[in-house]
Amino acid sequence: MAAQTSPPRSFFSPRLWGAHALVVIFVTGAVLLGVWQYQSSQQDKQDQVAELVHAKPKAFTDLIGPNDAFPWEQIGRPVTVSGIWMPEETIFIDGMERGSQVGFWAVTPVLVEDTESAVYVVRGWTPEVGTAPPAPRGHVTVTGWLQPSDWTDVADDRKSDNVFPQLDVSDLISRTSYDLYSAYMVRSPAEDNWPASSMPVNDGSMDVADVPAPQLPEPEATTGLRNLLYAIEWWLFGIFGIYVWWRYVRDTLRPRPEESDEEDPEKTTQDLRVRSDA
Repeated sequence: MAAQTSPPRSFFSPRLWGAHALVVIFVTGAVLLGVWQYQSSQQDKQDQVAELVHAKPKAFTDLIGPNDAFPWEQIGRPVTVSGIWMPEETIFIDGMERGSQVGFWAVTPVLVEDTESAVYVVRGWTPEVGTAPPAPRGHVTVTGWLQPSDWTDVADDRKSDNVFPQLDVSDLISRTSYDLYSAYMVRSPAEDNWPASSMPVNDGSMDVADVPAPQLPEPEATTGLRNLLYAIEWWLFGIFGIYVWWRYVRDTLRPRPEESDEEDPEKTTQDLRVRSDA
């Protein structure tokens, strides 16, 4: 009768080294492939946001009326507004960062053409209020990104000056003689191969540092979904690989019935007695 090979008794038995190495390689590969697919899905979202941010500007008055609530589906979209600067209504927003510096937004409203309402336009960033360029005057056509009114729990402790902690339209209504839109704009920089580069602006709106849009448009819910599902699929493969490895190791380490009988002398003796009685 051929001798039977006894199963390994240790998790670190050489007979199991191949299984351990295989599961490490498989799971590592599945995790890395899943991460790659997840990063691809996020990149798809970023690419779509970049495309929306640099899309052809729409007319400001086509997206929002003087008494309309903010159109949240249009957040961060490029818009063009025409009207007249109101330099006497210029304000500054404190605590605005640009790189490692903290300064102010220079903000001047534009009385929108053919309306009696105004929209505040963030002209740009300045390190000090006193060194900010003079507010522009006259007629202007300016392109920028549509933004909702800011709101925080920071109180304005200086009611007598033109420096504010945030650009809260509801707070500014009581401090201006004009009706205000429920939105503001961040002036976009002049860039090559983008419609904003051909939009004229007045002096005073270009002599300050450019400001990026605080809130960007949201990508579509299905953008990058296929890559995300691939990532989940790879991670599930990794989990399944761990399960198969665990079952294999468990079954390999489990004693066989024949070997259990040989290791139990009392049971073997009892079996011999039964056979002799028979």
